[in-house]
Amino acid sequence: MLSREQELFRSVKSIEYVCYRKSEATDEELKRLLRELPGAGVTLIELDEKDRCASDVGKACAGSQSHAVEERSRQISPRPETTLLLAGSVQTLALAKGTGMATVGYGQLTSGADILVEGFDEVDVQFLDRIMKRAQGLPWITVVTERCYLREITLDDMDDLFALYAQPGITDYTEPLYERPREEQYTRDYIDKMYRFYGYGMWLVCDWESGVLMGRAGFSHQDLGDEIVLEMGYIIGVPYQRQGYATEVCEKLIEFARANLLDFGTLNCFVEPGNTASHGLMEKLHFDRIGMVQISEKMMVRYQIEL
Repeated sequence: MLSREQELFRSVKSIEYVCYRKSEATDEELKRLLRELPGAGVTLIELDEKDRCASDVGKACAGSQSHAVEERSRQISPRPETTLLLAGSVQTLALAKGTGMATVGYGQLTSGADILVEGFDEVDVQFLDRIMKRAQGLPWITVVTERCYLREITLDDMDDLFALYAQPGITDYTEPLYERPREEQYTRDYIDKMYRFYGYGMWLVCDWESGVLMGRAGFSHQDLGDEIVLEMGYIIGVPYQRQGYATEVCEKLIEFARANLLDFGTLNCFVEPGNTASHGLMEKLHFDRIGMVQISEKMMVRYQIEL
């Protein structure tokens, strides 16, 4: 039986095809991955066999060699936008040129692919799907709880985001959004510089069944002057408050941090003295209250938990 996380992943999986060369698939873990992909609904396209079946493609291209490569690349997948190419050589990687396909490089490759891997022991279909989503500018689903899931923001979410922040009391203890044009540019930069570089950040909280935006939660870096610490933040929309969603989401965020962000050592929350609901949540989550700190001209209570 699939877990809820696996069910959700399958419902939003974007990757449909994986292209590879059997002659380059000598690693045992790569062979294992290739055996698993069809069971996850991915169609394999074996390029050595495809070459043999279409050996006259290069001859039919009367132009330059580069023209032949580009012509060949356009024929290797029926839907390049949902295809990922596993490339173990410069020649194989060249087949993706001009197609929009996502690429994973390995073996002799040292550059040029969307991502380079040293081995495939920790690579699965979800890893490949994330690489393809990143190449296509699609959001990752990052955390799954019992009733909701967290995913990266996109520019298509701006209307819903502004509606969330317009709800009564939402900005009492959190910074409001910028004006729309500036917020959109901030979001573009955030996707590019936070998600792409770190792989985490502040995410949208969405209802499991409907996908409706319920809130916002995730991680940021807080500069305290003498140290930069990992901070957890959260906002739950008014219709979903007092129903345990903040606890449910933050418990999973703590699990995520302990699994992926151990180098920080601790996870911190900064709460204004008058925010009684958040103080109660910190106690429920077993955070330690360690003192006061000034952030953006406000005195905040600092809470901390070991990772």
